[in-house]
Amino acid sequence: MSPKFIIVADLQHFKLFNNTENVAGRETLELVESIDNLQAHQRLNEKVSDQQGNFQGVGASGSGEDHNIAQEEEHRRLKEIAQQITAALDAHSHIDWYFAAPKAINNQIIELLDPAVTKNMSINLHADLTKVPADELLGHFTK
Repeated sequence: MSPKFIIVADLQHFKLFNNTENVAGRETLELVESIDNLQAHQRLNEKVSDQQGNFQGVGASGSGEDHNIAQEEEHRRLKEIAQQITAALDAHSHIDWYFAAPKAINNQIIELLDPAVTKNMSINLHADLTKVPADELLGHFTK
């Protein structure tokens, strides 16, 4: 029997758990993969090299403009999470899988996934469960 997988994610963390039955018939979770995005913890001025007012080139009128850098980085991270989900599910045989991500990003991640990947998703929770201990995590999906 192929296992079920639980994937929990937020912009900083991605965790893949294997949900199987042990010899006694109880469901157990085993952490298969965990990825932390260290860049998500950095401030914008730590990520870009040009400080406001330091640009001396022609047409320097753009100094201080926002340029939607934060939104672009969030969208890039959402695409990375979708790719991590696809790669993880392609690498492991499974019957179905469960997913949890904060409400603000959950639907955006699902929209970035291929329909072939989402067809086996049984449960989708709009909750940030990345810091929930593994022994408590399964209880969130069985309520």
